[in-house]
Amino acid sequence: MAKSSRVLALDIGAASIKLAEFAYGPGNSITLLSFDYREYGEELTEGTRGFVITSVLSDMLAAGDYGSKKALVSISGQYALTRFVPLPPVAEEESRVRQIVEFEARQNVPFPMEEVVWDYQLISNPGADELEVMFVVIKNEIVEEITTSIQNAGLEPVLVDVAPAAAYNAARANSIGDDGCAMLLNLGDRSTNLLFADEQQFFARTIPIAGHSISQQIGKEFSMDFENAEELKRRHGFVALGGAYAEPESEVAASVSKIVRNVMTRLHGEINRSIGVYRAQQKGNKPTKLYLTGGSSTMGFTDRFFEDKLGIPVTYFNPFQCVQMGPGIDTGRLQNVAHMFSEVVGLGLRFRGQCAVEVSLMPQTIVRQIALRRKKPYLLASVACVLLMMAVAWLAFARKDAVYSDRARKSINTKERLESTRKTIERTMSRVTAARSEYTFLESFLAEREKLPLVFNTIESLKPADLWLKSVKPISETQAAGAGSTARPADGGGESLFNVGGFEPQGSPGVATQEIGVEKITIAGFILEGESLTLKPEDLARLNPPVPETDGTEAAPAPSPSVTLLPAELFQQRLKDHPLFKKDGTAFVTYTTVSGIKNLKQFQLRVILETPIDIAFE
Repeated sequence: MAKSSRVLALDIGAASIKLAEFAYGPGNSITLLSFDYREYGEELTEGTRGFVITSVLSDMLAAGDYGSKKALVSISGQYALTRFVPLPPVAEEESRVRQIVEFEARQNVPFPMEEVVWDYQLISNPGADELEVMFVVIKNEIVEEITTSIQNAGLEPVLVDVAPAAAYNAARANSIGDDGCAMLLNLGDRSTNLLFADEQQFFARTIPIAGHSISQQIGKEFSMDFENAEELKRRHGFVALGGAYAEPESEVAASVSKIVRNVMTRLHGEINRSIGVYRAQQKGNKPTKLYLTGGSSTMGFTDRFFEDKLGIPVTYFNPFQCVQMGPGIDTGRLQNVAHMFSEVVGLGLRFRGQCAVEVSLMPQTIVRQIALRRKKPYLLASVACVLLMMAVAWLAFARKDAVYSDRARKSINTKERLESTRKTIERTMSRVTAARSEYTFLESFLAEREKLPLVFNTIESLKPADLWLKSVKPISETQAAGAGSTARPADGGGESLFNVGGFEPQGSPGVATQEIGVEKITIAGFILEGESLTLKPEDLARLNPPVPETDGTEAAPAPSPSVTLLPAELFQQRLKDHPLFKKDGTAFVTYTTVSGIKNLKQFQLRVILETPIDIAFE
């Protein structure tokens, strides 16, 4: 903690606000600089709570000279739900402990955990095998309403604690419970907090019996409203001792004292039950002393009443024993209200350093605001750096823009020149493509034209000596596909296959049917028309010697001299065996004897090429 740092501690009670400003010096010393105490003047309700707190707190700040805006806040125990739950020994990470505690909290809280602010504190118990955990739960809307009221008064909440925990920290700082079990009874307006300080062990219980209960009972007995009953309690309220003690002369005071005693007797019953629970469940020691604190603890004979009932010494708790008094402190006035400042001192101790119980009930909205404020200088520095970098970047971009603009102008000029060159190249490439296409066409044309002489030469080389051709007519692929029958040469009239194959020699001379604009015809084969002699078998070997072997481009091997085929049949066989022609596509179309000449045959022989010939025309 920085030297001479200051902080405000606020105890937002059910009926009043207690305020003190502390300064922190070297050696963790804490000094009280100023203090104040104000009652609300009206009963707090859900509709008026925020406005009343802001109004009273603003008046307190305006009346005093406070140098700090940071506020530590304690909220009344009546708004909080406090539970002590035993846990098995846990040697795990803190997240696992929090999961177990959260599970226990969910079992005991009557509303969703998303609607509350909660925290927990592990309590060591050297005499037990189990761990003890205290969890505190407050509804979000209550914490946010109180913290918002404090912010509206111009302060900055940095810690939110609960009254029982703050009072216990003040008790431990003043050595209460160091030598045995001691109880701290904080009698407030709406609730009473009973604390057990037992060396390292801690237990607390909030009892809904306090000063407000006494005022209600007085109003009921005297048939008056709450304000008048509260005033009557303040003027005549004390605890009747009963027994041998004489009653006061005033009948009103006597009645009020009996009412107070009845309420205190109920409170004593709750204290006895709490002691029983503490000793049985928490394995705690028997209390040996009771300390009184809180606004309702100052009614006459309260200390004597509990001393008689509990059978242990009872004294008032002065929380300022561990605090140094600053200059200008009115000690007389402080002595009159010191018993109400235990929570305030406990808050101040939280800001100084480590305390026995440390729970934080800050709402997430405030936590985020604090985190943002802490980061604000770094954010501002980051923004300044970003702005500086943006300025430098802008200057650099401005220079680059000038350079790039000049280059862009040059690039545009270059682009225009290149565009003109590109168009010229495209026109040239178009002419080159046209020339290449023309060259390819001519090359293909010439290659196809060379195939016809080869075919004609082959047919001529395969023709027997006693056979001659009168015509060679080309046929198309359609005509070749339709001619599926063959004819065996025979003497006498043979049946014509023209109509079977769909070929009409009287039409176009064997070329594929073309339409106007077609630049290519495909020749699939030929119709060979010719005549041949009919010779005796013994003359065939002499007239048809074997054809010598070639490289496959002229003639196929002829049959042996023993073959007795007629010239036309021999011609057909040679054509079938040659690789230029399809074997199953070579067949006679007609084969008949010439009228009037016995030894002369006339024929039409169809041959189909293995590879059709395309002849293109420009």
